[in-house]
Amino acid sequence: MKSLHGPVKEGMCTTCHDPHETEEPKLLAQPVKDLCLSCHPEKADHKYVHGPTAVGECTVCHNPHGSASAHLLVKDGTELCLICHVEMQGELRKKKVHPALASGCTSCHDPHGSAAKKFLSADGARVCFSCHPDIEKKLSETAKSIHAPIRSEHGCASCHSPHASDAPKLLAKTAKDLCLDCHKNFIKATQTILHGPLKDGLCIPCHDPHGTPNEKLLIKQYSTDFYVSYNDSEFPLCFSCHNRDLLRYPTTSSATGFRDGDQNLHYLHVNRKDRGKRCKACHVVHAGGTPKLIADRVPFGEWSLPLKFVKTDNGGGCSPGCHKPYAYDRKNPAKGAPPAANKDITKKP
Repeated sequence: MKSLHGPVKEGMCTTCHDPHETEEPKLLAQPVKDLCLSCHPEKADHKYVHGPTAVGECTVCHNPHGSASAHLLVKDGTELCLICHVEMQGELRKKKVHPALASGCTSCHDPHGSAAKKFLSADGARVCFSCHPDIEKKLSETAKSIHAPIRSEHGCASCHSPHASDAPKLLAKTAKDLCLDCHKNFIKATQTILHGPLKDGLCIPCHDPHGTPNEKLLIKQYSTDFYVSYNDSEFPLCFSCHNRDLLRYPTTSSATGFRDGDQNLHYLHVNRKDRGKRCKACHVVHAGGTPKLIADRVPFGEWSLPLKFVKTDNGGGCSPGCHKPYAYDRKNPAKGAPPAANKDITKKP
């Protein structure tokens, strides 16, 4: 045998067996539990003890004489655990299997017992950080905003399946559905138009799921002020996807659809030294009921300011609380005509 029990190897069978008579099966000198713990007392000295260890049935997992496997195990690695944990067989058939599980359950679990629940080698996220130190480093050194589940009792398992999953990154569900389980009011039934990443079922193009130096777990800085003095480094979050040209030029024929003839209305709204508008002054960031994610209302101090945007084939118009009604048309410039004076503006989106 590759692995021999010490007393067997030394020819000291009477360490465990009485050569003449005993009340125990197999002529054991003591009950199995007492016999094993007489040499291995530390194996049961835990807050949470594995079932076979707790009841003293060590031979469920170990061969008391010798084995072809290390540690006198009756089977190798994960196969041993599957003798009892048969439900895990289905996990191993999923698309993504945790590499730690492929290496054996003892990568994360102590097979005898632990101070942590589920016999984990550490509590919460600590067990994950043993293999993912880069995430621990980010959270401890640079993150000002940390995702709350990481600090909870369940740690990383709040979002990730610790064994296997059919979703990428071992997520318990698809990313969008997983996030919306907790963030229930971010998308309402009437908001049928989704921001591009959400339409693709993703939140991580804008948010870091672990931690970040920015508020709201945003991957880049995003101003919360209503008025912003614009420069070419402002709005880095939005322009990690969108083309900054849409607000760089006072006139354009292609950089943006928000124009009256060739007058760039994005430029007009943003490029003001004292009262330039941030993106969220007109757009919602997750989902809305209006094309281009134009908001119905936007917060202006304590007032919910209405925009009353209407879209047409060649432009649109609004009658907001911040200025008088204006219309715009890419083919036939409206020159600021109020929406009511433009026949096209009354069409439904």
